Amino acid sequence: MAGIYISIDGVDGSGSTTQTRLLSEWLRSKGLNVFETKEPTNGKVGKVIRAYLSEGETAHPAIDALLFAADRVEHSLAIKKYVEGGFIVVSDRSLISSLAYQQAQGLELDWLLSVNRFAVKPDISIILDVDPAESIARKPHPRERFENVDFLRRVRKIFIDMSLRNKWILVDSSRPLEVVASDIRSRVLCELARRGVHLNEKH
Repeated sequence: MAGIYISIDGVDGSGSTTQTRLLSEWLRSKGLNVFETKEPTNGKVGKVIRAYLSEGETAHPAIDALLFAADRVEHSLAIKKYVEGGFIVVSDRSLISSLAYQQAQGLELDWLLSVNRFAVKPDISIILDVDPAESIARKPHPRERFENVDFLRRVRKIFIDMSLRNKWILVDSSRPLEVVASDIRSRVLCELARRGVHLNEKH
């Protein structure tokens, strides 16, 4: 079986980390080889990003974009290795999150695509949609720099616009966790079937 790269993106607090874990566990339960990962990574650049975001200081948005792009080069190499090995890669966030967040900071899409030209693009993109007022209420304190409602409303609009334009999977994540997880499983099943991967059970 050829490997497949699945990403789960959305505004902060949309549930991408939880749903990445649940989808990965479900796919493993069906006997599939799964590599579960995330952005930013736990690599050297990823650790710098996490420390940088936790400081809460506002800097030029290009700094954010370039740091994420650098981390993504290393991440993409790992993803390609696992996909070539026949794994299903499930990532909590991807290039798509950078495109949404950094555009919301005022950077141009063409420039973002240029600095991320070495990034591997997901085969299946899932966008979790939720009102930022609700998503922020889910997050513990202290908050990272991006976690404010007005900014996340801009991010959400970009996510939705990109989803419609690119025909990505848009999932309402304001619903109960298991309902969202079931919806994601059903959508992924359809996408896997289109690629010739058929599972015995539907849930």
